[in-house]
Amino acid sequence: MSIEKKYMDFVEGKGTPETAEELMKSRYAAYTVGNIDYIMETHDPATRGGISIEETEEWAKSSEWLGLEIISTEAGTPSDDQGIVEFKATYKEEGEVQVHHEKSAFVKIEGKWYYHGWMPLQQTIVKEKKIGRNDPCPCGSGKKYKKCCGK
Repeated sequence: MSIEKKYMDFVEGKGTPETAEELMKSRYAAYTVGNIDYIMETHDPATRGGISIEETEEWAKSSEWLGLEIISTEAGTPSDDQGIVEFKATYKEEGEVQVHHEKSAFVKIEGKWYYHGWMPLQQTIVKEKKIGRNDPCPCGSGKKYKKCCGK
């Protein structure tokens, strides 16, 4: 998946996300390039202590990030102080496609958005359907899985 330049610019310190969703997308962009410093800097200082930098870095760098789908956004606008973003991040780890489905809470502190933590999903978690070799690739390329990420 190509990451919009706007979100990579945030990761590179060129600008600041104005909404919770922009921060979510920029954090995903940081995972795709293994920029753990940005991931930690944008984590709420009040909840940052419980994060393992080593585990976060291992997950980010050992995964091939295939796509981000925003399911819903509640509040999190430039005029809000809190927001919620539900998303699915698709990635490949050890050759198997995985989906990380999360509902994330964001807070704005002194005009800057931070990831606060995850919230329980209201639905039962169901394992994602296994992708068949002839199914469309989840990365959005339009190719069959076997000719793209399933190689």
